[in-house]
Parts: sequence; structure tokens; C-alpha cells
Amino acid sequence: MNFLLQRVVVQNLPADSHDNRTRLGMLAGWTSAIMSAFMAAAKFWLGLASGSVSMIADATNNLTDMGSSLVIALGFQWSRKPRDEDHPFGHGRIEAVATLVLAIALILVGMEVARSGISRLVSPKPIDAPAWLLVAVGVTVLVKAWMAVFARELAKLSKSQVLEADAWNHTFDILSTLLVVVALISSKFGWGAVDGWSAVAVAAFILYTGIAYAREAIDILLGQKPDCSEVRKIFETVVAVDGVMGAHEIMVHQYGDVKMVSFHIEVDAKMSLVEAHEISEMAEHVVEKKMRWRALAHVDPVDRSHPFFEELNRIIHTYISGESRLVDVHDLRAEGEEAPYKVSFDLVTDMATARSDYAAIYQDCLSKVGDSFAGRVNVVEIGIEAAIESAPMARKQFVLPASGK
Repeated sequence: MNFLLQRVVVQNLPADSHDNRTRLGMLAGWTSAIMSAFMAAAKFWLGLASGSVSMIADATNNLTDMGSSLVIALGFQWSRKPRDEDHPFGHGRIEAVATLVLAIALILVGMEVARSGISRLVSPKPIDAPAWLLVAVGVTVLVKAWMAVFARELAKLSKSQVLEADAWNHTFDILSTLLVVVALISSKFGWGAVDGWSAVAVAAFILYTGIAYAREAIDILLGQKPDCSEVRKIFETVVAVDGVMGAHEIMVHQYGDVKMVSFHIEVDAKMSLVEAHEISEMAEHVVEKKMRWRALAHVDPVDRSHPFFEELNRIIHTYISGESRLVDVHDLRAEGEEAPYKVSFDLVTDMATARSDYAAIYQDCLSKVGDSFAGRVNVVEIGIEAAIESAPMARKQFVLPASGK
């Protein structure tokens, strides 16, 4: 394995860099395609020689492995295409498209293999399973075990979900081949129906893999939720920058292995535009250095010197701590030289809260917080948004009666 890696990867680049990632993907794809082709041919011959439908089903499974490996290899090769006018973020999502094509093929093959197994259950036939046949099948299990380990090591190096899925596919192939061994041994004792049941079990493995691949590919193409640990790492990196008072609206955009992140930072409203700009550039720089992604920062000025700010901050955070639907607040502002003041803030809901619940949150917030503002606030502007959302923020302004009730 090390012999191949030394001749494929660029030594002075990280293993999960775009260049090395595509190189490792192509290595995994072409290696698996060649070996799967040989194994499919061998198992077809063994299946025809023994009359085992489960063996032929397993050969068909290896044939789909060859096709999926070709899709993986070509997908990584296509993802190496440079950015162009029509695809400014590159072609990284071709991996997901390739995975979806692979998933559809697996599902169709799984259905056909299941049909063959059911047919054998309805009409059992004797199987000729000499000792040499069992030895030959055992050799294919060892080969598949090496392929699974090989794919998993490359997946770890490249951090590729596609290669990780391919490694699991090889693992399932080992299990399906072991089922064939069970069917061949059972035939020696006259249990011919086991062959049909083994074919159905192999079909189940194929269908499970196909459906799992499809769900993964569709999630990527639709834009899946970013990893919470990555978002937390970005938050901690940003708020550690000198001059940053808070961070929110962290959005991760992924195009294959190309990622971009945008976020809002809170800075002191009294600093100059030049100072705020320098802080935003520093925040972008530290994120790009740590995550190796393109970063874009938006600056939100926050005036914490207002005499009502600290009390407003305490009241709103107390309310949020007791409200299960809310996870954060940002952009707290108090305006006016003397009471009654105008206050504004943006509430962040969890992902399970629907926009149809926002009206209730507005009223609940006003009823629970309004008494604390009694006589000191006449206008409250509330924004509500989900932690990760593409829709515009919902925002409403409320005028409180002079009594605060």
C-alpha cells in the first residue's frame, strides 16, 4: 500500500488537499474496478459450474462494484477540472452526482438479484459444491478483505465520504460471499433452499448499500447541515480574535471538497470603519488558516456603552435560558438618550422550530420580557431566524403602551 501511495500523492501537500484527494480517489477507483472485474468473471464461472444462483448473485454484485468503482474514479477525475465561468466553485459536486448514479444502479441490480433468489426458493435445484469450489470462494473473501482495508485507509487519508462508503460496500461484499459459502455447504446436506435465501440476503445487502448511497448523495446535492463540531471550531476561532465581541450566522457552503464559510462578527460601534475592516479581515484570515476554507466576514456594530444595554442583555438572556425553542440572541441594541428607549434584538431558534411558530414566539417574548421594560421602553424590534437557514430573517416591530402592560 505504501508503495502505491508514494507514487501517487504529492509529498509536500496534505493528504486531504484537493490535488491529493482526487489522486487517492482515482487510485481507489481504478484499483477496485480492475480487481472487481476479475472477481466478477471468476464468480460467474464458479456459479455456472456449480449451478448456484447465490454465487451468480454475488458475481453480479461484484460486477456492480466494478461499475461503481469506475464511477468513483471518473468522478474524482472530473472533479479535477479547474474552475471556469460557468462553475466558479469548481466541479467538486460531481462526486455526489457519481454516487447517485452508482446508487441507482445498485438498487436496480439488488431488485433483480432478489427476483432470482425468490425464483430459486420457489423452484429449488441441487448444487454441485466440490471442495475446490469452496477454496476458490475463500480466496475471493481474502481479496475482498484487502480491498476493504485499502479503501478505508484511503478514505481516512483523503477524508472522502465516497471512499468511506466504498469501503463499507467491500465489507458488505465479504458478508454476502460468506452467505454463498453457507449456501454451498448447506447444499451438501440437501438443503437447497438455503441457496435461494442466500441470494435474497445478498440482494438485501445490495439494496441497503444503494439506498444509503442515494441518501448521502442527495443530502450533499441539496445542501446538508454542516458538522456541528466544525461550526463550533469556527465560532471559537473567530471570537478569539482581538476586537471581536461575538459571532453568529455561521454558514458553511460546500462544493465537493471545496468549502466556504460566511459569518457575522460583532465589534464596538465606536471604532472607526478602518479598524472594523481590519478586524474582519483578521477574522477571515485566522479561519482560512485553521480550516483551509474561503472565509467571508460581515461586521455588526454593537454599542455596549448605552446605559440600558447591560440590563437589556441580562433580561433577554434570562428569557432565552428558559425557552427551549431558542438557542441564541445577537445584535442587541438600545437607542435613545433617555427613557423610554427603543430596543432591538435577533433571536435564534433551533432547527426543529417552524416559521409558523414565530408568531407565538413574538407574543411570548413580549409578554415575558415586556413587564421588565415597564415605562422604560416604548418600541421593541424583534428578529427571528433559525440557526442555519436560507430564508430571510423574520422581523417585527412592536409599540408598547406607556404603562408597559
